[in-house]
Amino acid sequence: MKILAIMKKELQSYFYSPIAYIVFASFLLIVGYLFWVVLVTSKLASLEPLFYNASFVLLLASPVLTMRLISEERKSKTMELLLTSPISPVEIVTGKFLACLILYLALIVLTMQYPILLSRYSNAFDMGPVYSGYLGMVLLSSAFISLGLFASSLSENQIISAMISFGGLMLFWIFGWARHAFDNAFGHMLGNLSIFDRYSDFLRGIVDSGNVIFFVVFTFIWLFLATRVLESERWR
Repeated sequence: MKILAIMKKELQSYFYSPIAYIVFASFLLIVGYLFWVVLVTSKLASLEPLFYNASFVLLLASPVLTMRLISEERKSKTMELLLTSPISPVEIVTGKFLACLILYLALIVLTMQYPILLSRYSNAFDMGPVYSGYLGMVLLSSAFISLGLFASSLSENQIISAMISFGGLMLFWIFGWARHAFDNAFGHMLGNLSIFDRYSDFLRGIVDSGNVIFFVVFTFIWLFLATRVLESERWR
C-alpha cells in the first residue's frame, strides 16, 4: 500500500505540472513525423525504423522525466520526512520507478496505432517483430528509468541529475562501437554492455533470454544502487 501511495503521488505530480504534457506532445509529434517520412521514402511496411526512432526519443526524454524523482524531494526538504517515516528506501524507490514506468507504458501504447495502421493496408505484414519490438521497448524503458532514478538520487540539483542520466544512457547506448574500435576481448566485453545492440535483437524478432536477463539485471542494479544511496542518508 505504501508503494501504491508513492506511485499515485508521483503520477499526480507529473500531470499537475506541464512536464508530462510537453513530453507526450513532443514524443508523438517527433515519432509520428519520422514514421511518416520513413514510410513515404522507403515504401516498406516495416516498424523497425519506428522502434529505433521511438527508443532514441525516449532516451532523450528520460532525463527530463526522471531528474525530479528524488532531486525534487531533496530540494523541497521532504526527503527527510520520507526517510524518517515508516516507509523504507526500497518502497520509495519502487514506488517512484513504477510511476515513471506507467508514464512510459502510456507513451508506448500510443505508438500502437502505427502497427494497426500498417496491418490494415499490408497483406503480408508480420506481427512477430512487432510483439518482440514492444517487449524490447518496455525492457529498454525500465533500464532508462532505473539509471535516471539513480542519477536523481545523487544530487538535489535536477539539471545535474539530468546530465548524469543522459551521459550514462548515451555511454551504454554507444558501447557497441567498442567492437569496431577494439578488435579484442576488451572491445567485445564493452560491446556486450550496449543496450542498443541488445535492443536491436528484439526488433529483428529475436527474443533471446540472455538479452531479457541483461535488461532485468541492468534495471535491478541501478534501482539497488539508488536504494543504497537513500539508505546511507537515513543513517547519517
